[in-house]
Amino acid sequence: MKLKRFLLSLIIPASLISSLFAQTGTSQQYEYKPVDKRFIHLPVKTGAPRVWMSLSVDGVSQYDFQIEIAPSAPDFYVTIEAGRWMGKGLVLTAENVPETSQWRQHVKHSDVMSDEETVYTEKYRPQFHFSPRRGWTNDPNGLVFYKGIYHLFFQHNPFGIMWGNMTWGHAISDDLVHWKELPDAVLPDHHGVVYSGSALVDWNNTSGLQKNPVVNKKGKITNPPLVALYTSYGPELRIKGKEATQSIAYSLDEGVTWLKYPGNPVVPHMVAQNRDPKVFWYHDDRSSGNMGHWVMVLYLKEQDYAVLVSNDLIHWEKTCDILGAGCTECPDMFRLPVDGNRKNQRWVFWGADGAYLTGDFDGRVFTKQEGPYFTNREGENDYAAQTYSDIPEKDGRRIQISWLRSDRFPGTPFNQQMSVPRDLTLRTTPEGIRLFIGPVREIEKLRASSPVKFSGTLSGEPHPLESGKMKGEQLDLTVVFKLNDQRIQNGPEEMGLEIRGIKITYDAASQTLDVAGVKAPLKPLNHKIELRLLFDALSVEAFANDGIVAVSKYFVPDLTGTPVVFGTKGLAGYKITGYPLNSAWTKGK
Repeated sequence: MKLKRFLLSLIIPASLISSLFAQTGTSQQYEYKPVDKRFIHLPVKTGAPRVWMSLSVDGVSQYDFQIEIAPSAPDFYVTIEAGRWMGKGLVLTAENVPETSQWRQHVKHSDVMSDEETVYTEKYRPQFHFSPRRGWTNDPNGLVFYKGIYHLFFQHNPFGIMWGNMTWGHAISDDLVHWKELPDAVLPDHHGVVYSGSALVDWNNTSGLQKNPVVNKKGKITNPPLVALYTSYGPELRIKGKEATQSIAYSLDEGVTWLKYPGNPVVPHMVAQNRDPKVFWYHDDRSSGNMGHWVMVLYLKEQDYAVLVSNDLIHWEKTCDILGAGCTECPDMFRLPVDGNRKNQRWVFWGADGAYLTGDFDGRVFTKQEGPYFTNREGENDYAAQTYSDIPEKDGRRIQISWLRSDRFPGTPFNQQMSVPRDLTLRTTPEGIRLFIGPVREIEKLRASSPVKFSGTLSGEPHPLESGKMKGEQLDLTVVFKLNDQRIQNGPEEMGLEIRGIKITYDAASQTLDVAGVKAPLKPLNHKIELRLLFDALSVEAFANDGIVAVSKYFVPDLTGTPVVFGTKGLAGYKITGYPLNSAWTKGK
């Protein structure tokens, strides 16, 4: 038994092993009748055995989930929104818990979300990268803009800091910087947990989900449904025979509450764990008016994807495969002008690992032209990016958010974070048409003061960047190295920064950027290397030469040292402009 447990420890988290080898416990119920508060707060103890818990309302099962339920005093609380069942009888049943467990004594009810006095103040809380109040997060989902609001949905485990119990968390913003987290939007059901997907505005009510459309004098529907398409997966909820299918949820109140389509799933199981539907409206440029149809790009397996089309978001027809795409999972597909010229556009097909193709799309079949290329260097930390739907034409940007995946956050009741929102463009380079990525301009709203500036010539010795403002946890830096054409070619040719305990280095000989071990090829542009660096509590995002290369890196910072610029003597001159950044969680904007 000891050997078996040791071998399991090599591949299975300790908390799960504890539950596997724990003595059989009892089933315990907690009754809340009638529900009279909006939220129920459940006690969690990190490292406690994970147990299954079932939630039923008036005797009808809603969904199951796993939770490290606290047997005594909890580390923190997680929240269930119970307001949707106001006045009804709610029962929580925990399976296989020790008879001595006191979890029921620690359950709380209130009309506010948990830990209001401490949330967003934690030591390692990202201050301008979105992270959930509590629990685990991964892929961004359902990015949609509607009536001045950016909706960010995300894979969320509401009940613990490890992956599992997948639901769609929900946050909103009016500026892409300051986020307000709302209760979870799309919950598991009898089809399974809620995996990744996308969302859109059904402006013409093609789905018929808005039963009472209001039409203005211009003939436009003023209350269109918002529609989310996602993957349902039964085995994660102990539901046998419920393989991965594609389902719909919709909102008739501008994204506040979400209803399940009664005819789910709308796309049956095709192969493997087919998942991550990205859906968008394809407009036929050859026609006038709103002629077009819906397109779904669906991940199948390995590096294979499928394209499906629909007139109503309900009935779907497969029209082509994209096989051996050179990328995997979480597809996105969109059209961008080249060099800003709307008469010269390309389609971009994107995969979760940061690889992309460029090509042509006629509304039914995608034809690859070039790629795969990497602009976003996935390395360890950047994954499953998705772009916003329904950005107004007058804005015109293609805005993307990614999951900055990482190690477990140290000592926090939440885990993982999103990237800053990014702006994507296609530009002509000497190597061909390439995708560029840069942070959205709204990040500049957080700049806390006038800039701190440094300049000089590399001397071969580290040069301190002595300023109290440079030691802050949130920094926005622009670093320009002007290469000396007369430099010696037969020795070391490195330059860079060491800041907050990590090194960001450029090797001029091999033309390689190295961000704390994540490497990417980078050629000088007009004899310059320019870096935009965004430092937050546990990460840095680096955008090089206006975004032809983007690198993200998770790290636990060392704030004790003085930032320095370093490099081979005579290799380059440097100019550094730095701004300390305010927290996005502080009140006011």
